[in-house]
Amino acid sequence: MYQILNVFKYFVALLLVGILIGLISLAVVSYRDSDAFLTFRNAYTVETFLTRLRNGDASNPKEHGRLYKVVQALRPELVGKLPKDEDIPYDYRYFSKEVVANFLQDSSASLKVLKEDPNILQVFAPEEKYIAKLLLLSGANDAIARGERTVNGYAKRLEMTGTYTSAFDYPTGLFVIDGDVLNPALQTWDGLVIIDASGTLHIKDIRRLEYNFTEYDIDHSRQDYLNFLNIAKRAKLSIFQTHLLITGGAIDTSPTSDRRFRRRAIFQDQQHRVSVYDSFEEQPTLYELAETLKNNYGATEAVNLDMGPYGYCARYENGIRTKLYFAKGQGIRLSNILIFNYR
Repeated sequence: MYQILNVFKYFVALLLVGILIGLISLAVVSYRDSDAFLTFRNAYTVETFLTRLRNGDASNPKEHGRLYKVVQALRPELVGKLPKDEDIPYDYRYFSKEVVANFLQDSSASLKVLKEDPNILQVFAPEEKYIAKLLLLSGANDAIARGERTVNGYAKRLEMTGTYTSAFDYPTGLFVIDGDVLNPALQTWDGLVIIDASGTLHIKDIRRLEYNFTEYDIDHSRQDYLNFLNIAKRAKLSIFQTHLLITGGAIDTSPTSDRRFRRRAIFQDQQHRVSVYDSFEEQPTLYELAETLKNNYGATEAVNLDMGPYGYCARYENGIRTKLYFAKGQGIRLSNILIFNYR
């Protein structure tokens, strides 16, 4: 009996050792296939992939998956020493030499420059959570008729006039709040500012308007117009229409305009950052404003905001106004306000 017990103990010990070895092997394999492996001494790099590709060892999903993991954890040391263009297979040359280089551009440095620029009131990078809101105002006291000004958990806010106000003290052009169409009358301007249900702001060209890979010609096709506004209702979009300054990185306003004012604009860049610009003492034309945004800040999309006597703009923290950039004119009734709530 004692001998049988010893044999059983020996068998159990062998079994446990086998299980332990299996777990260690599994952990090693998982580690090598994880992003953590990319920090290992002999890290898999873009160079590694290209070398294996030339040797005929990378024409499979596993190696391409490793390349994708490199991109996910991308930093300069994970590129390696790339061969000359002629030594990189044609179908991988553009990605390896140009796209990877674009990915490695230090956007943090340009973000720091933006935040320190005196003409940039605020910049919102994709990783910095903000919630944009659009309000309809009414009456001499600018009471909120539609929309919500504040968001729980967001102590700071920057607010400003959005689109233009008509002679009837009402927002001009297409105007929608949380899916409710408050002004269906389109204007001639090509700029649309769209705020999605999460509070993220998007600048769109009405001539190239698309949603979920479907294009909508809302100022020519009645059906497209109705379909898009039905989408806005379902998706709880907020929208206003204004002058488009830049679209697709190209200036989209006429150089012939000679009207000079203090200007305010919202623009986006290649890093999908949203920035608010104020010209302050400068009084550019719309074209000069667009040139400044494109040449100085790399704007890819930009729209003009209402200024003059309607050009209200202020900053708040914990409900207290900390900065008034521009007060509305005497007797002016604001019709709308764009708000960025942030932390």
